[in-house]
Amino acid sequence: MNFTAFLVCAVLVVVPLTNIETAHAQTATVPPIAQNRSAGNLQTTLADYFQKVAGLGFSGAILAGKDGQILLRDGYGWADEKRHIANTPETIFDIGSITKVFTAVAVMQLEEKGKLKTSDPITKYFPEVPADKSGISLHHLLTHTSGLEHEDFYDESPEAVRAMLRDKDKFIHRILSFPLAFKPGEKRLYSNSGFSFLAAIVEQLSGKSYEEYLRDNIFKPAGMTNTGYTFPNWNRRRVAHGYNDGLTDFGFPWTTQWSGRIIPWDLLGNGGLLSNVDDMYKFAIALAGQKLLSESTTNKMFTVYYPDRDQAYGWFVSKTEKGNHVVISHPGDAVPQGWNADFRWYKDDNFVAIVLTNKRIRAGSIRRYAMNDLANIVLFDEAPAMPDFAAIDSARLRSLEGTYKLDSGEVLQVKAGIASTGGQKRKSILVIGGKGQRAIDLLFSANQTPGLTKLSLELNEKAKNYIEALQMNDAVALKSILPVGISPADAVKNWNESVRQKGALKAFEVLGTSPLNQTGVRTFLRLEFASGPAFYHVTWRDGKLHDQEEDRLQPELAPFIRKSFVALPLSIPFLPQGAAKFSTYDLFKRRRIDITFDGNRRLVVHTKDGDLVAQKED
Repeated sequence: MNFTAFLVCAVLVVVPLTNIETAHAQTATVPPIAQNRSAGNLQTTLADYFQKVAGLGFSGAILAGKDGQILLRDGYGWADEKRHIANTPETIFDIGSITKVFTAVAVMQLEEKGKLKTSDPITKYFPEVPADKSGISLHHLLTHTSGLEHEDFYDESPEAVRAMLRDKDKFIHRILSFPLAFKPGEKRLYSNSGFSFLAAIVEQLSGKSYEEYLRDNIFKPAGMTNTGYTFPNWNRRRVAHGYNDGLTDFGFPWTTQWSGRIIPWDLLGNGGLLSNVDDMYKFAIALAGQKLLSESTTNKMFTVYYPDRDQAYGWFVSKTEKGNHVVISHPGDAVPQGWNADFRWYKDDNFVAIVLTNKRIRAGSIRRYAMNDLANIVLFDEAPAMPDFAAIDSARLRSLEGTYKLDSGEVLQVKAGIASTGGQKRKSILVIGGKGQRAIDLLFSANQTPGLTKLSLELNEKAKNYIEALQMNDAVALKSILPVGISPADAVKNWNESVRQKGALKAFEVLGTSPLNQTGVRTFLRLEFASGPAFYHVTWRDGKLHDQEEDRLQPELAPFIRKSFVALPLSIPFLPQGAAKFSTYDLFKRRRIDITFDGNRRLVVHTKDGDLVAQKED
């Protein structure tokens, strides 16, 4: 059975979905849960994998379907951590840049109806296009080869810019006023604004708002009742909060990315749509079954026009490194709010995989490891060798809580926790945090990363010097610390304004440096002003101060010094292996760490260089 036949066959199978409102259940098009032995084995392996990764911090929903059967459809982690509302398959997530594929389908529908051509220049649709941009075509916009470089972010823009972003004509004029990165067609540069331009063209040619067009021409034909920006009457208990930097809660997607019911044009057409795994699966079914586009138009959309980046019209079409499996895909990330997602069709394998999540861990999108592992399990029977997840009495975990001190004085703080592990089930875990560089490095790698402590200590000293230079208003010292282009005088000015508001700095402490799950590390600080203590951090990349995307919404004390919403530089979940042994597994670095507790109130970290002991304090 080929991929299209698999999905079209799936359309004919209508099964009730639990815990979904009646209207949704009536239009459900999800195939039955797998029954045959081989599919059942995959289902068991996937369920075991995602139960464990949920204990290790994964939070989201999964749908994997192969050969007309569902292998996994479940939710993990928390939609609302504070109220312990679990994610389910019905939970609504921000799908980020996956929104772009809906824009691409809309443009291709309009071409199929003869209302546009992808070769059309944008001058056909927008007045007063500057001469250097008159050569931009719809083809360039669809393939990120237009040269449009400037991007706005509503959540960090001043009010005057926000007003422009809420007005289509002003937004277009604003983006066209910035210089191009290159001549149209010469190179490729990912452009959110380019897809907003396409959304504006969809509105112009259809006479409808972008969301109205999607609802009438994509969502309704596909049976998607839980996708949109503002049209669905969202039940807030079903919409996931976004989390980053520990338990930092960025609220609902509309909390920071837009206000009221007006979607700003820096987002419209390129990001921010809300959906769930069932609706995304229905979209795949409708597209493959030619409910949305003809076969020839679909093939045109999936043609790779920029091979260096596997770039088709709005989609990525590539092959796996192993086995040359064709995959049609698009990821999505909403930074810093935490939502990240991935949508893949393995066309020749009759396999659809959807991962929607609401959490980033130390600047890393958790959809990356989750989707890759899901695909490896299904296609190659390869699952990571992860620790077990034994059931344990919660009272036993509570008895282990407390502060454990290493001989060198650094501390490990142990706390009992609860993980939502699928099927509305919960299991107990331990969360261990580190304060002080040795403790942090033990938790992060158990001495498996050569040179890590040396580098971290150097950055701790640089962070200390930076605070002292600001405190002394020492422009000369600041010049040697700040990156080129950052004014020491402006840094002093910003610092003094913060001191004016908070009172004099009475004391400060460098808590340690923790690696990110992407390029860079972060040094954490406790600063005590006259108004009281607070936690901050600075981010480093290649040994230099760096403005991390995660930091955009966090208050700035001085250049690169951002408010931190966590008190410890690093906190790691550990899975029970038994009453005394616990293990964690770094899903980004593929590294396991084991610890045990003995009867002498000791926490023992097992490292490649031998055991290290921390004694519990009274």
